Amino acid sequence: MGIPILSITLASLAVGAAASFVAGSRARWVALATALVFVAETAAMFLGAWGPALAPGQVPVGDAETYRWISLPWLQVNYALGVDGISLVLILLTAFLGLATIVYSWNESHRPGPWFGLILLTLLGSVGVFSALDVLLFFLFWEAVLVPMFFIIGYWGGPRRRYAALKFFIYTHVASVVMLVGLLVLVFYSGSTSLDYSALVARAPALPIVTQSVVFLALLFGFGVKFPVVPFHTWLPDAHVEAPTGGSVLLAGLLLKLGGYGLIRWGILLVPGGFLHLDPIVYVLAFLSIAWGSVVALAQRDMKRLVAYSSINHMGIVLLAIAVHSSLGLLAAVLLMFAHGVVSGLLFMVSGSVHHTFGTRDLASLGGITPGTPFLATMIMIGSLASLGLPALVSFPAEFGALLATYVAVSYWVLIPLLILVVTAAFYLWMMQRLLFGPPRGLPAEGAHDLPFFERAGMAVLVVPIVLFGILPGLLVTVIANSPIRGYP
Repeated sequence: MGIPILSITLASLAVGAAASFVAGSRARWVALATALVFVAETAAMFLGAWGPALAPGQVPVGDAETYRWISLPWLQVNYALGVDGISLVLILLTAFLGLATIVYSWNESHRPGPWFGLILLTLLGSVGVFSALDVLLFFLFWEAVLVPMFFIIGYWGGPRRRYAALKFFIYTHVASVVMLVGLLVLVFYSGSTSLDYSALVARAPALPIVTQSVVFLALLFGFGVKFPVVPFHTWLPDAHVEAPTGGSVLLAGLLLKLGGYGLIRWGILLVPGGFLHLDPIVYVLAFLSIAWGSVVALAQRDMKRLVAYSSINHMGIVLLAIAVHSSLGLLAAVLLMFAHGVVSGLLFMVSGSVHHTFGTRDLASLGGITPGTPFLATMIMIGSLASLGLPALVSFPAEFGALLATYVAVSYWVLIPLLILVVTAAFYLWMMQRLLFGPPRGLPAEGAHDLPFFERAGMAVLVVPIVLFGILPGLLVTVIANSPIRGYP
């Protein structure tokens, strides 16, 4: 075993978070240094040596680390970490969003130490979730992500912040408990004496279909709430509207992806028989989420709430790509999670900047902002066009792959998400037309000022992957394919 890069990454984030809490006004510099180190560590993982592609049922081996942690006569718990292409792309997403959020929040003056410390703790928990290969370790990191986000919403949020934070925590924590019960049932019914992923992946697929189906239902609920899938989505709009801008960026860009990752890694790859048996339910939930998110978004006047409901729509497409259970579908699902992460992050940033600049997010009250705020208008246009799937931007290859996989699997049923994407394009075009063009409306009497440097820089961090991986999606596809995905039909 070479350099334990995953443990070093987790340790650097933990040290940076602890230092930020006590650094006071200097916390922003500590957080920025930590984020840059994290980006460098992620780049080192990408540049590391990779073996042959994994087959279904194989364990992620990239940068693998395994140490005995808790040894009992009847149970073994390990500190086990490892990555494959799925994990690595989502860790890259974490690095982009972490750096962008810290830069965008540079001017945070209300208790900056805890603010930047909680951001780094969110990144720490997310990297742990994407790399943990032991049930207990995975669950601890999963829960560790909820705590900082609860305080980010509850302390720095809007007028109804406590209600939104409590609703977020109750929904996600109850789902986490159900998820844990499902995983423990999987462990004990498989006869394994270890919570290690390698032990489960060798035994779980051979379980009876009934057992696999019960476990998959528990995991579908546990991970589906975090997606979120309709009808378990009601916590999301409240959390987004009340969360501060940085919290919304991490919530939509990163935390929702934990659900998609968990469903693939701990659901489909461990209990494939149960997944195939219940696949019609997954299709129904996917179509429902796509339609509901898009139609409700079309009726919103609050820009932030519009973007929140559009996230339900896009994550519904991710669930649909997972449901087709093919190598193309799973690859498209991971690529779309990355795409939605950076695009939704940018859209929540511009929503926050619109509110900071004009004092409102009400689309009916604003208009003609382009002459006074050209940079903000440009970012709104890039984010909107990327979200509706414009070619040469990152969402296009991901959505195209998801729709193609759906057509191959269920033929003309693909018309449902395809037609709904027209609605998605409609509400983004309507938002741009209303907000950017026409006679000025709702502008301050003294005139609007364009964005400060740190907000521009934070948005620019996310524009880079939106354009780069839109033009060269193969850079991500090659990495994602180096995983058990490649072995599927």
